[in-house]
Amino acid sequence: MKGKSKKAIEKLTTYKKYANKWIAITPDEKKVVGSGRTLSKAIKEAKKKGIKDPILTKIPKKALGYLL
Repeated sequence: MKGKSKKAIEKLTTYKKYANKWIAITPDEKKVVGSGRTLSKAIKEAKKKGIKDPILTKIPKKALGYLL
């Protein structure tokens, strides 16, 4: 992906750091701006950082792949 100055969040690092937590991500998907055991805590942290509409997701305990 040449030409892009910023890249999206590194997924493996995110899984390790935020396993079994909710995270709030900036709308451009470049930075985690909130996290916590509850959804409301992740939202609250994001709003403190000025992000009104973060992307929210729950990171599973383990990063597992699957085949279709």
